[in-house]
Amino acid sequence: MLRNYRLWWHAPRVHEPGDQARRVTWLELFYDLVFVVVISRLAHHLAEHPDPRSFGEFLLLFVPVWWVWLSIAYYNERFETYDLSFRVLTFFQMLVVAVMAANAEYGLGKTATGFALSYASARLLIVLMWWRAGRHNPQARPVTDLYVRNFSVSVGLWGIAAFLTGPEALALKGAGLLIDLFTPLLTLADQRRAFPASARKLPERFGLFVIIVLGESLVGVVNGLADVERADAVTLLRFVLGFLLGFGLWWVYFDFIGRREPDSQDRWRFFAWSYLHLPLVIGITLVGAMVQHAVAVQADVQPGVRWLLAGGFALYYAACAGLEFTLEPDDPPLVRLGQIVPLRLLTAGAALALPLVLHTVSGLVLGLIALHVVHMVVGLRAWFGSANAGRSDVH
Repeated sequence: MLRNYRLWWHAPRVHEPGDQARRVTWLELFYDLVFVVVISRLAHHLAEHPDPRSFGEFLLLFVPVWWVWLSIAYYNERFETYDLSFRVLTFFQMLVVAVMAANAEYGLGKTATGFALSYASARLLIVLMWWRAGRHNPQARPVTDLYVRNFSVSVGLWGIAAFLTGPEALALKGAGLLIDLFTPLLTLADQRRAFPASARKLPERFGLFVIIVLGESLVGVVNGLADVERADAVTLLRFVLGFLLGFGLWWVYFDFIGRREPDSQDRWRFFAWSYLHLPLVIGITLVGAMVQHAVAVQADVQPGVRWLLAGGFALYYAACAGLEFTLEPDDPPLVRLGQIVPLRLLTAGAALALPLVLHTVSGLVLGLIALHVVHMVVGLRAWFGSANAGRSDVH
């Protein structure tokens, strides 16, 4: 009887040091699929309206989506169970995120109420999960109790904002997001005592989320090719170049960043690693949303396309530069921080300057690919010139 009971309900317990459960579960992979939909809808709307106002709206909608995903990823890292109740909670999480996706394109306009209520509902479920975890893990309560208090305030602000319009609604939503984003930083002093285990599978979860947003670049180039009435050699060349631009984003992240573990012993660096992924995935999504314009080039393409494409690329490389400081170092280092970080920042600056001299989207894509190649060459020289080039962990 007791055994059957445990199949239905397991009390969440803090994962202890030495727990080697590092594989992402099938349920987590299935859960991530719903974010493919919501990010795709946000990217599609921005691709159709590449202007400053739409970009601002994209940011205000993307951050809540990312925060819901991050919150569940962190909860699973600390308290994941494998019982039926956890599957039920995950189902309801997916349900409300799907509602967010349905309201995402006009989440600050005609569907603002639906988006705000679905975000508040997703956050409320997470608050209940943290509350439940705290009741069963007294040592974690300094963290979980603060999460419950502050996140509940954020849920209330978003719930009120759902029935308001104009600046008042934006102010309440912005305040709620700031509470969400800054609350974990208030717990850094208690994190090590509450959660003694190092990162288990968060690096893999983050890598999979990067793959999700990288998928937008594939969707973008395919949509661009599909939008062309008649494909010719020039169109196919633009398609290949657009594809190569997204491939370069994958190459640089997973060969320089994604293959290494974050420094989970230093809580500030560990949280910086988490938060720096936000500008990184925003940059990737911007590139993916704009790249379709490089394939299906129209005579009336808006100037904002070039700036958003270059800006997303620059944001990606600036985030990569910051991430270098949050990772466990190679021993010996393949590329020294004093070399790779300035190169990343110079690349970001060069990308922002390119729209001033390259006035076509196709030309800009070529220029950005050239910047990618610099980093690829640096990596290849380091790997093949290193005594560790044959190790499996550098591939």
